[in-house]
Amino acid sequence: MNPLRLAQTHRRIVAWGIPLLLAALLVPMAGCRLLATPILLWGSEPTKQIPAEFPHLQNKKVCTLVWAEMDTLFEYPQVQYELSEHVRAALEGTVPGISFIPNRQVVDFQRRTPEWERSDPVVLGARFGAERVLMIELTQYGTREPDSPHLYRGRISANVKVYNAARPNTAPVYRTVVETVYPPDSVGQWGSDDRSIRRGTMEAFASDVAGKFYDRTVKVE
Repeated sequence: MNPLRLAQTHRRIVAWGIPLLLAALLVPMAGCRLLATPILLWGSEPTKQIPAEFPHLQNKKVCTLVWAEMDTLFEYPQVQYELSEHVRAALEGTVPGISFIPNRQVVDFQRRTPEWERSDPVVLGARFGAERVLMIELTQYGTREPDSPHLYRGRISANVKVYNAARPNTAPVYRTVVETVYPPDSVGQWGSDDRSIRRGTMEAFASDVAGKFYDRTVKVE
């Protein structure tokens, strides 16, 4: 063969052969990924069922009472109404048939009647026509890290009690302690402010409270 033709043929083989070889090698790898994709799509994260601790608020009319120390009320004068509204929204979205005495009506009564704190919660609930009383006693409410007041991180702790409004002078039919930290894993992101952290903390706290009263599915960590 002519040496010139031989050289041209060699160049063509190199130019076309290497890309074809690479393509042949990549096809099986791509095939593995394609086969793996349905598995990833069809697979589901492991979950577990958590039963309600107190599943007896279904189809009940509830009066929410929020108690807070004077220092907390002075710094956050709307805390009783804001927190009760977040809890109402969380429970209405998860507990079938639950309804509430209007929180504004309850908070206005609390403000007009300072001695309400010394009254039997059951009597107060019956006064509003409720079947159950949800008492939230705040023991901590703030938006700053205790040892680093320049860092935002919300904390709400409360004793949560449920009373049967048909049984005056009786102990709660259910009680628990709810402690919420927001954000849960770190301080607030750069640019966070008191208002956004407080709103996020109340939403997280309300979700934690609601979780006590309905069956739920959670991811397994």
